[in-house]
Amino acid sequence: MLKGYWGKILRVDLTTTRVSEEEISEEYCKKYVGGVGFAADILLKEVGPEVGALDPENRLIFGLGPLQASVVPGSGKWVVVSRSPLTGAICYAVAGGNMGPMLKKAGYDSLIIQGKAEKPVFLWINDDKVEIREASDLWGKNTEVTVDMIREELGEPKASVADIGIAGEKLVAIACIAVDKDSFAGRGGLGAVMGAKNLKAVAVKGTKKPEVADPQKALSLARELNERIRKTAPEAFLKAGTTCEVIPTEELGDLPIKYWSEDSGGVWVKGAEKLSYPYYSEALKVNISECAKIACRNCPIRCHRYIHIDEPQKFAMEGVGPQYEALGMLGSCNLVDDLKAVAKANELCNLYGLDSISAGAFAAFATKCYEKGLLTKKDTFGQELTWGDGDQVIEIVRQLGEREKLGELFAEGIVRAAQKIGGNAPELAVHVKGMDFPAHDPRAFFSLAVSYATSSRGACHTHGLCYKAACGLLHPEMGITEAPDRFSMEGKDFVAAKFHDLSALQDAVTMCNFMMFGGFGITDMLNSLNAVTGWDWSLEEFLKVGERISTLKRAVNVKWGFSRKDDTLPRIVYQPSKEGSRAGKVPGPLDPALDGYYKLRGWDSDGKPTAETLEKLGLTEG
Repeated sequence: MLKGYWGKILRVDLTTTRVSEEEISEEYCKKYVGGVGFAADILLKEVGPEVGALDPENRLIFGLGPLQASVVPGSGKWVVVSRSPLTGAICYAVAGGNMGPMLKKAGYDSLIIQGKAEKPVFLWINDDKVEIREASDLWGKNTEVTVDMIREELGEPKASVADIGIAGEKLVAIACIAVDKDSFAGRGGLGAVMGAKNLKAVAVKGTKKPEVADPQKALSLARELNERIRKTAPEAFLKAGTTCEVIPTEELGDLPIKYWSEDSGGVWVKGAEKLSYPYYSEALKVNISECAKIACRNCPIRCHRYIHIDEPQKFAMEGVGPQYEALGMLGSCNLVDDLKAVAKANELCNLYGLDSISAGAFAAFATKCYEKGLLTKKDTFGQELTWGDGDQVIEIVRQLGEREKLGELFAEGIVRAAQKIGGNAPELAVHVKGMDFPAHDPRAFFSLAVSYATSSRGACHTHGLCYKAACGLLHPEMGITEAPDRFSMEGKDFVAAKFHDLSALQDAVTMCNFMMFGGFGITDMLNSLNAVTGWDWSLEEFLKVGERISTLKRAVNVKWGFSRKDDTLPRIVYQPSKEGSRAGKVPGPLDPALDGYYKLRGWDSDGKPTAETLEKLGLTEG
């Protein structure tokens, strides 16, 4: 009998309203583990290149792993996977809240949603009972109101709810999925995939628990790891979550400044201080007890910040505050140092259901184009765009959420917007495969250049956190035993590949990568997996799963038409800053790194997995 799994995947077809369960074997679980592994296999087999991201036959998959059956720290995470309307590539967005553990407790290892409902609906999963309920009264509501209305209708105040806001309904390509009001599957526009299916939300209540192979060992490991994380993680990180990272990233030249512009100098000391902890906690009145309430399940770090703003009235709010990525993209990327304005823009992103990273990038790109004369007041509906204007960023976020004015221009993503603007706008757009850069600069860590270019979902900082290796986050199990030189291209193909494999493992088991900051290593993840499943895997067996899933994701993209031509970097990466710690530094040529990365993977010169590699990894069938 399976341990840590139910051996069941729930499938819901919104077109036919058919609900079914599909069995999966232990062999299948061992091959892909769960999460993004199961999901990538499903996409490869079921979604052809002719199926667009917003087509009914695209699949939206809520992926879980065996650790959702446990109390292992970081196991509150789960993953949403689909074809992205932003990039056209495979997209996997990680979220927290209580959805992962609750869906697992309902009796399922994954959820596949396909088809399109005739009118707005939401899905209600109450253990074995699955209903497709009408949601016309929810359409047009923001993400928080939707959660409250669903819980009230169901009479289940503790039901976990993943929902979309107005941006998802209007098919904005950067629409995200909100979870229990406080967590977000942010990147790649998967909220628009839900909107295209007329699916407003998924609500879940589960009361069961799959059997764990060795409950005592799993509990003992969880206690040991929780204690280690609390003792080992940086004190500032435990106190402030990711809000403590703004000042250090600015010092490293890693903070996005003025849409990555070379004329920014790469330095923004005073601005960074105004967006960072400790000022953040004081200015936004961070409530530590409330932070604990909105933390993901089984998390000793509790990185989400609960804030309160009274004045000025136009920025007044109470709730989840911006984390590092939002501070970087809505703030420094737009030269906005007004923390309360950034918090308000972030709140609007959350309520509309928008990826705050891409929203900030769009606002800054629009200002860049206006500065260069590529956009005029006529194009911006009479609005003069200037750097450092918090009210301007808030208004652009609102327009994005409503898909009006500039929001319509950017509705299909950065690539399409740049094409519409014309001139040299496409050269100014900072993205990979249509995915806007997150708040980390490849000129500060050259491993990011290789990682962004080769990442299956486009520019992605969480795809293994490879840049952290240069800061001392080592993984000797994978051969990363010394901190690499952040300004050298040597060996960065290896570092990127290994961290991509690590990301694949984390998104398969599934767990939060922040646990690594507290000394939760690869061996600890393997030991936890073995305790839950009873598999007694070796490290070699475990690492092979990471390799398999990395190549599986690439195989999905190859099937959809992606190749070496898409593994590129924008022009700005090769333009050095004049000041700061990365002054004069740019990555070397990308082609040698691509050759090295492909060779390590066993892919051909065009980035396609070879038949030999597919066979070696057990990916030849289907």
